[in-house]
Amino acid sequence: MGIVKFVAFVLTLALLPMTAHAAKGKGPTPKPDLALFCEGTYALCIKAPCVPVTNAKGTVTSVVCSCTVEEGWSMGPATCADRRVLKHGSTSHMMSTYSNYYNTEEQTLTCNTTNQQWANCYGAPCTSNNGEPNRAHCTCPVWTGEMKTLGGKCDKGNCNAMWSAATPAQNTFANNYFFEYMSKNHPKYPAKPPAKVCGAI
Repeated sequence: MGIVKFVAFVLTLALLPMTAHAAKGKGPTPKPDLALFCEGTYALCIKAPCVPVTNAKGTVTSVVCSCTVEEGWSMGPATCADRRVLKHGSTSHMMSTYSNYYNTEEQTLTCNTTNQQWANCYGAPCTSNNGEPNRAHCTCPVWTGEMKTLGGKCDKGNCNAMWSAATPAQNTFANNYFFEYMSKNHPKYPAKPPAKVCGAI
């Protein structure tokens, strides 16, 4: 798959859940068939801070999140072939997918105001360059409503910032499904249990 087709494909994946969110008022129910497991290079955004992108009218249309580039198993909404890293000069194109890599380092912050804005980066397109190979910049759609993130250092005041996050249902599904799937199918891989919530330690 060429770079142009790859970017168009992942943009479609990223925008589909945003459409469902706007229509129903809440995120779609997570499903295992949209959580395919692959081993390789991926962008991990679950605790990433994000910068809004505005149009000429000043409306936030998307955000760019500063994610990490990781190696190993992750789950995402596309096949392994469609998630392979594509290089174009000094730039690498990849997809933002999920793993529980940070689950023992960070705790889950809940921001539960109805007008809370956050970035849904699952399946989003990302780029990384040779000058900063461990950092990926991912363009993610904006959602509104209650969310959970590993970002924010458990400070409720940080709910005022823009974070890559997930709905409560998506967060629970991702944490549990990743741990259960990896423990069953790849027991040698150090899968981590669901992240603790703020104040649980």
